Parts: sequence; structure tokens; C-alpha cells
Amino acid sequence: MTGTRPRDDGGGSVAQVTLPWGSPELLSVVLDAVPVATVVLDADAGIVACNGLAEQLLRLPPAWQGRSILADQDAELVSEVARLLGGEPVARETRVRLGDGSWRSLSWKGTPLTDGEGGPLGAVAVIEDTSRRQAARRDTALLDALFREAPVGLAVYDQAGHYTRVNRALEAMDGLSDSEHRGHRSAELLPGLRSDVDRVVARVFETGEPAPDIEVRGTTPAAEAQRTWLHSFFRLEHGGQPVGVGAVVRDVTDQRQAELDRASAAQRLAFIGEAGEKLASTLEPDAVLDLLCRLAVPALADHVMVDVVDDTGRLRRRAARHAGTPRFGHVVPRTVGEPADYPAGHPARRAVEQGQALLVRDAEPDSATFPHVPGLRSVLVLPMSVGGQVIGVSTLLFAGSGRTYGDAEAALARDLVSRAAVAMANALSYEQQRSAAVALQRSLLPEGLGDVEGLQVAWRYLPGAKGTKVGGDWADVFPLPSGRTAIVVGDVMGRGLRAAAVMGQVRTAVRVLAYQDPPPSEVLRSLDLAVSGLADGQLVTCVYAVFDPAREVLTVASAGHVPPVMVGPDGKARVLSVDGGLPVGVPLGVRADLGYEEVEIAMPHGSGLALYTDGLVEAPGRDVDAGIAGLVDALETHSWDDLEKLCDLAVAAGVPHAPGHPDDVALLLVRAASDAAGHVMTVDLPPDPAAVSPARALFVSALERWGLAGDPVALAGQLLVSEVVTNAIRYARGDVGLLVRRAERAVHVEVRDHDTRLPRLRHATLDDEGGRGLALVQALSRDWGARPLPDGKVVWFTLDAPGR
Repeated sequence: MTGTRPRDDGGGSVAQVTLPWGSPELLSVVLDAVPVATVVLDADAGIVACNGLAEQLLRLPPAWQGRSILADQDAELVSEVARLLGGEPVARETRVRLGDGSWRSLSWKGTPLTDGEGGPLGAVAVIEDTSRRQAARRDTALLDALFREAPVGLAVYDQAGHYTRVNRALEAMDGLSDSEHRGHRSAELLPGLRSDVDRVVARVFETGEPAPDIEVRGTTPAAEAQRTWLHSFFRLEHGGQPVGVGAVVRDVTDQRQAELDRASAAQRLAFIGEAGEKLASTLEPDAVLDLLCRLAVPALADHVMVDVVDDTGRLRRRAARHAGTPRFGHVVPRTVGEPADYPAGHPARRAVEQGQALLVRDAEPDSATFPHVPGLRSVLVLPMSVGGQVIGVSTLLFAGSGRTYGDAEAALARDLVSRAAVAMANALSYEQQRSAAVALQRSLLPEGLGDVEGLQVAWRYLPGAKGTKVGGDWADVFPLPSGRTAIVVGDVMGRGLRAAAVMGQVRTAVRVLAYQDPPPSEVLRSLDLAVSGLADGQLVTCVYAVFDPAREVLTVASAGHVPPVMVGPDGKARVLSVDGGLPVGVPLGVRADLGYEEVEIAMPHGSGLALYTDGLVEAPGRDVDAGIAGLVDALETHSWDDLEKLCDLAVAAGVPHAPGHPDDVALLLVRAASDAAGHVMTVDLPPDPAAVSPARALFVSALERWGLAGDPVALAGQLLVSEVVTNAIRYARGDVGLLVRRAERAVHVEVRDHDTRLPRLRHATLDDEGGRGLALVQALSRDWGARPLPDGKVVWFTLDAPGR
């Protein structure tokens, strides 16, 4: 385009006429300052100039100059442009094909351009994209519908806090129409609301800070009963300037009530759960009933009375509790322990006889049934039943507090009383079982552990506190062959009848095994096998020791037990733990195949030994080492001259057996009471038959020292010494040892050699040249036997002798 157009001069010639707008490029630059899409057309509908907005809107190609705007357009647009170029202003919304071939609905307004004489030069058109306007209208309509029909309340306030608009949901909440809201503040329209909504609106408008979840309670014309709403306020702005405040309102009355119901249910559940745990852990009947009363008052009653059917079938008051501190007689004329003889038809009597509960929500204050309860408001009488059997009745009353029993309170009380009834039945059953277990255990324990040869003995057994199951603790002291003594303390892990029964079996097994005279380590190994065969998982801890008064030596082995305490003649105590030289093996029943180790400890005249179970030194909240330290202190501090007194002092010093102590306690004290000096004679003999004569001489010398030379024991003893020593020299591979010991009413003889084969008694025939020696020993001695040693054996026999 050149800026000129042909023009008829009236004479038939055509002249070039210069257009008034000059260069099209310059015109486009000018149009770019126009804030709307603008196109300049010549008289032939060709594009003379346009701004960038028009290029973008019409999606014109780069070579748009001179392009006809009517190219490929529909008839409507062609017709309207013709009218425009014909000199008629046009304002239309038509479909327009864009430069990329797509169609769009555009709104355009065209103005004709003429020269100074009124001749047409072209036109200028301003174009808008109506699709955005239509979308805006749709959005506005949608937002308006959303505001109007939203299921939550919506409100708009002006800067003065007046309503300018509310939706239908808020109209329904408030009971006022939109027009009734407009121009008024909240306080003017809704005086029943207990919240300063107007103040919150003013603050949000001023600060711009949202105010979410403001809880408002009260009444409105639409809600006479109190309801609860949540208001969330936010500032409305336009162009960065505040124009009002918006609010979202939700009726949360039902939600709040549901939350309260859930919280109340959770509280009830927590209450009954805690109550159930406490009741289930209480194993004394009176403690169960006392706990029931403490749980019920004041949570579920102002007064509670519990009556239980006694052994005669009669109701007897066993527990009661009252809110505050009223005088008992002013509430109910019965004290705990008295019979509760209710008249016929009384609710408590019907509860027991027929298992019927009674709920009186609104009781008469002057009720003849409960005449001694001032201010009576509500009554709940509940039978205490277990397995269809009524064992008692609980009466719960509301009086001074003014409360009454609703469904929730009544249901909670029923649950509490039901659980208490089960706990009561369990406690009664446990009490019977515990009595049986205690009786069984005491029947299995030794009736008394008196002094044995060479030892003073005292012991104590204390069952766990009332309310705990009996355990499997035991102690035992019994004589072994050849004048030695077995000392045992053990603890069966577990409680109840089974623990007591297992204890009796293990105690018997210890005695059976010990009489065969194996070393302590072998006794424990055999016990391990025996215990593992009793039941899967049954474990027993045990200390087994053998005291040899001739050598003044204690041989001891432990199977996972608490360590013994040895007290020397000087009064100094020594704990025989691992550090103290006593290996601690695994408990019996583990079957670890690790074996058990034994140690020999000197136990001279005047020494003391304390064996005990863990109940003496261990308790909740107290470390076992601290308990052992307390026991050691008692054993060192107090005299061993009176073992019975020392037992009591040691029990008190370990862990005081106070009420509630959960474990059994067994304590065994033994003291070496005889001095081996002067009562024992020994000699080592070479493996030579000629050594038999010195052996007889030693035996005779010992009897002479003890004043027994003329006793019949002397002749029989010489013969037996000759026989046993001769056998030892014949088969042994080294020196032979002879020991002769004077006991209270016996003489013990031991012959030690290095042959590990034990002798076996056999009956010789008339033709046998040997084999009669052991038969002779058996015939002339009170008892005889043999026991193995790590490097040989000991053959022994015992002869009766007059008392010393």
C-alpha cells in the first residue's frame, strides 16, 4: 500500500489521490498506543494498518498489509463490512475466520472514514474477544448460583459491618431473609447470639487477618433451642483495596453434640477399662468390694452399699461408701459386717431372689423404701451375678448432688457392678485355691529341720502376702551316708498349685538322688533331666551342698540360684557368687548340656552358712544386690549363737515381708557345731599288704582315745578295717588313706584309694576262695557304701557306738 488511492476526476480520467493518514507503518505505530485491538481498512476492505493487539487477536500472518479482511469470511461478515464501507457505522458480534483458519466469535464496532468532501476512504474498526466476556458472564452466573445455593451459610459485610448480602443457607439458619439482613449489623438482628460478631468483622476489615473457626452459640428466630455455629471471616479486596468482609458459617450443633457424646463415651470406656484392670488385679474379696465402692462414689453415686450372700445364704453388709463425710447412720441404718435383712418386696431382696435390677430415675425424697436417705433423687439396685448365680447386690443412690440416672450412667454402673461381681467370684475362687496350695505346700515341706550331726539348723518359710499365689520355695537338710549332711534350698518358678506340686516332686527327687551319694554336681545334672521331664518350660533354681564334718569342708554346686553366704568363725561374711568362687549353672529344666561345677569350701567349727530364695532379697523397686547387702549386714552384725533369733533378724533385714510383698521367702541357716579336732584320726598307707597292720593299730588307738577300747565295736571294727584296707591295697594303684571319725553315737570309717571301680556285693559259693569280704562288712556294720571321687573312690562303713 502506497498511501494513495485512485480517484475519478469527473472527466473519465483516473488520478492518484494521497490518503490523509500518510505512511501505514507510521499509522500502525500510532495504533499500538490504543489499548484495544484496532484495524484500519481502505475502501476495498484491505488492511491498511493495525496494532499488535489486533495482530494477536486475528492471528494475522506477517504479510498482512493489503490483505483483504473479507478473505474466506462468511456472508454475514461480508455484508456488514460492505455496509461499513458504504458509510454506515456498524456494531456487531459475528463469527470471524482468523488468520490460522480457526473461527472465533468477536464483537466489533466500525466507523466509516471519509475525505473532506464526504467521499469514502475506508473505515476503522475496534474488535473485542467476546468469548472472554461470555465466560466472565458464565462465571459470574455460576458464582452467583454457588453463593445463593451453597450448603453452608455465606455472608458479605461492608466496611461498617452491615450485611450486604447473605445466601439461602444463612437465611434458613437465622430465620431472616436476605433483604431483612441487608443494612443491619449482627447484634441488631440476632441478639440471642453470645458472641461479638460485629467486633470480629471490624477487626478483620482493619487488619486483613482472617479469623477462622470463631465459635458462636445462642439462639436465632429460626432456632429457639441453643445451637452452635462456626464463623470464618476473611477480608474482601479489589485492586489491593479492602471493600468488605466475607464470612462462611457452618451449623456444627450436631457435630459438637457428637463430639461430646464421643468424648463422654471415651471417658466411660476409659473409666470402665481402668476399673476392670484394677478389679481384675485384686485377689482379696474385701478389697474387691472396697474398690467397687471407691470407683462408684462419686462418679456414679452419692451413696453405695454392697451386700453379699454369706455361707448361710443370708445377706450381709460387706462394704459401703458415701460422698462427703456424712454420719453413717443418717444414710443407711446398717454397718459393715451386720446382716442386711430386707423386708419382702424390697428391691435389694428381689435383686438377690429373682436377679432383677431396679432403676428409679426420679425417686420420691420421702421414699419408704429408703427412709434414711435425705434428699433422695435417683435409685439403682443391681444384682451381682456370675454364671447365673447371684452372689450379692449393690445399691447406688443419688441424693445430695441432685443428679439422676440417665441411660448412660445406668449402663456404666451395670457394667461396673458386673465386672466387680466377676472379680469377687475370682477372688473367692483364688482364696480357696490359695488355701489349698498353701496347705499342699506346707504338707510337702519338712515339718521341722532340726539339728543334724555336726550342724545346728534353723529355717523360715513365709508364703507371699495375701492376695498373691503361693510359690514353690523349699529348703531341706538331711543326713547322708558316712556321717555327712545334705543342705538344699530351691525355688520352682511359677505360682499356684502346680508350683507347689512340682516343688514336692523335686524335693523328693533330691533326696532319692542324694542317698545314692553322688557328688553335688552329679545330683544337679540328674535333677536337670528329671525337671525337664515334668513339663515343658518348667524351671527350678537350686543350691545343693554336702557338709563333711570329718574334713570340715562344704562341697556346693548351684543351678541358677541366688548365691549362698558363708560366715567364718571370725564373723566375716563371704557371698559365694561367681566372684566369690562358686560357678552359677543354668536353672534345672533348661537341658543346656553344660553340666554343673562344684567347689569345696572350708567350713571349720563356728562357721555359718545362709541359703535362701530370691524372695528374701528381691522386691519391686529394690535391686537384688541391695537385698543381698542387707542380708550380709544382718549376718555379720548379729550373733550366730541363737539361730532362731538370727533367722527372724535376717528375714527382716533382707526384704521386710510387709503386706503386698509378692513372693515367697525361704531362709535356711546352718552352723558348724562340732570340732573335728580330737574326733578324727587319719593315716596314709602304702600299697603294701603289710600296711594292714598299721591300719588296725590306728583304729585301735582311736578307740582307746575315745574310751571305746573295750566296747564290742572294737573287735568288729578291727576285722572290717582289715578287710576294706586289704581290698584297697590289692586293687589300688597308689597310696591308701584311712579316716576314723567319732560321731555322737557312731564311729565312721572311710578308706580312700585311686581305683575308680566301685565294689559290688556278691554272694560267694562254698567253693569260692574270695568274695566274702563285703558280705562280712554288710553283716557287722550298721551301714556301708562307696562313693566315687574324681581320682578314685571312698569305701565307708559305720559302726554303732555309745553316745559321747
